[in-house]
Amino acid sequence: MFLNLITNSIKYAIPGIPPIIRISSQKDKDTSRLLFTDNGIGFDMGKNGSKIFTLNQVFTDQSNSNGVGLYLVKNYMNSVGGTINVTSEVNAGSTFCLTFRNQNVN
Repeated sequence: MFLNLITNSIKYAIPGIPPIIRISSQKDKDTSRLLFTDNGIGFDMGKNGSKIFTLNQVFTDQSNSNGVGLYLVKNYMNSVGGTINVTSEVNAGSTFCLTFRNQNVN
């Protein structure tokens, strides 16, 4: 998961602008979140927001895009009871938020 998100941030950087990737975490009583933020080409959320995590969806003309990575990340998050969401703007980057339920250990 992490490799896919980091690789995507590098692969979809704005040409001529060095990629900046920030990874942060947040924790509250019930959940822990990992946030992956970049300054890349971003997504048109109005046009493609509902398709970002579906299989074989490609939103660029790059030949090495196959539309599988984010689909696999979404499926993994679902399999562990978590979620993934994205906020993004074209040419302003993206933030992927992976949310995990905290395990109560007594």
